[in-house]
Amino acid sequence: AVLLSPNFLYRVELGEPDPDHPGQHRFTDLELATRLSYFLWNTTPDDALLAAAESGELATREGLFAQAQRLLDDPRARQGVRSFFTEYLELHALDELSKDPTLFEHMSSELGPDAAEETLSLFEYAVFDAEMDYREVFTTRETFVNPRLAMIYDIPAPTSDDVFTAVELPRKSPRAGLLGHTSFLALNAHAVSTSATLRGAAVRTTLLCQSIPVPPVDVDTSIPEPTGNTLTLRDRVAEHLENESCAGCHKLMDPIGLGLEQFDGIGRFRTTDNGATIDPSGDLDGVAFDDARELGKAISKHERLPWCLGRTLGRYATGRVEADAEGPWLDLLGERLRAGTLDLRFIHLNHTNPLLDPTSQARKDVAKQGLLVADEGEVHPL
Repeated sequence: AVLLSPNFLYRVELGEPDPDHPGQHRFTDLELATRLSYFLWNTTPDDALLAAAESGELATREGLFAQAQRLLDDPRARQGVRSFFTEYLELHALDELSKDPTLFEHMSSELGPDAAEETLSLFEYAVFDAEMDYREVFTTRETFVNPRLAMIYDIPAPTSDDVFTAVELPRKSPRAGLLGHTSFLALNAHAVSTSATLRGAAVRTTLLCQSIPVPPVDVDTSIPEPTGNTLTLRDRVAEHLENESCAGCHKLMDPIGLGLEQFDGIGRFRTTDNGATIDPSGDLDGVAFDDARELGKAISKHERLPWCLGRTLGRYATGRVEADAEGPWLDLLGERLRAGTLDLRFIHLNHTNPLLDPTSQARKDVAKQGLLVADEGEVHPL
């Protein structure tokens, strides 16, 4: 009976009447403690958090933030960050990474888990050790490799042991940031080839939270085989970009994914494909780039990146897709993230925040949405 009880299987949130707003409900302190703990630690509350809840400490903003700070300072928060990015980037799929070993000589059963560990190590380092701005994750030359990944990245292995070590990629390295990781490149590619469509779609849907229409049921999505005139993938996907039934969607994805075409299906750098020179240039919503590193810079400066981070964190924290009525809050959070520092531990505001300027258009837009922004940056519903 205990093991089958919904109260054992689920985190039940029934709430309690809100004395300050008759007819409305709020979380109980214990429900809030559970939500906070699973958000930041991905596990149950500890005794200190439960005690704070039972004493009423979490009912105040100061008490809630004090506990959040304590949880973030605890080593268990590192696992919480790893859990978030594992879900966000679907890194769990790397456990079953499948590539043709006859085409990719560096493929092994350990490559998928190794690739996931590199990316998770970078995010853990960025959040807790370097206090890095989230946008820097797309441009940094810092990463973590073991001998297998060092061989793929064509850099000296920092150690002969099979351990992950922090390294700084050479200044002239063709890769930088998340887009240069085997995790991103291998996950968004086929078993025998790369895929401009999959990689471009990952940038659009995962990193920028943009929608791509579902292709028609009867559309042919296959890419033509290389011929004497169409050796590179850019030449072969040109057919999709010229076909009216395909172009609408593929123009959103392929030009971005082609910026990563110098990396093969497991992330190994190359300059030619079938003997022809690869052109990695492209355009991301009006921002031109010449290669993968410049594409990473364009993504880091994209106006949708902070908004997408806020939406993804919100869904992860609440365990659901937001309701339409919550749109203004999402927009406000995105505005605050764009204006502030995207430190994932302490997303704070600085003096240039347009929401603190009574004359700014951002503040006026928020007011129109039924929100009031106080001078110190606090946000309250009207």
